[in-house]
Amino acid sequence: MKAMVLSLFTAISFVLPNLTHANNKFHLDGTVLIYDTDLAKEEEDKEINWDDVEHFELLMKKHPEVKTLKILSDGGLLGAANYFADVVIDYELNTIADRECASACVIVFLAGEKRTLTRGSWLGFHKSHWSSGAIKEYYESNKQEEDWSDPFEFAEWMYQDTQAEILSDLEYMLERGVSASFAIQTLRADSDDMWYPRRKALVAAGVLNQPPN
Repeated sequence: MKAMVLSLFTAISFVLPNLTHANNKFHLDGTVLIYDTDLAKEEEDKEINWDDVEHFELLMKKHPEVKTLKILSDGGLLGAANYFADVVIDYELNTIADRECASACVIVFLAGEKRTLTRGSWLGFHKSHWSSGAIKEYYESNKQEEDWSDPFEFAEWMYQDTQAEILSDLEYMLERGVSASFAIQTLRADSDDMWYPRRKALVAAGVLNQPPN
């Protein structure tokens, strides 16, 4: 995805203090917590990851005044995004997507009670991806613990697990008020592509439930 420039924050915006490790993806602006993965210092950190989830949990405990999460990201790790979303739901936060919120970012966005997309911004949907190298590494690392006698047993497990994951994703969208027909359409784009629905379609499907300010 194309690089984008972070908009200027108001005078009261400030970088939050380091609680467990250096993480400059989070900024606080009054009761709005801004999370922008493009602000990561290292290229490999410019995604939603487990360090961010840990940091987010600590920030919410330290700043109970936060009511809204403003999120800007091209995506990241699905497991981390799912846990991130659970924390957003638990704190009953509202969410705002700005510039672009795509792939795993949408999982976090949908966790919001009130969900807003700023003008000129986009939500992007596509199928998940698991590279051949990552699959091989997972198999080699877990075959003894899972008692897979050969790659074919692993493939059988992966086939079942993939179906369970797709079902879980669809159930999550329905839980968050998204229409079933739209949830199915989110699988239309391959992992190397992206589907960007127009605002009216997002509103009609229940993805957006608040107008932009």
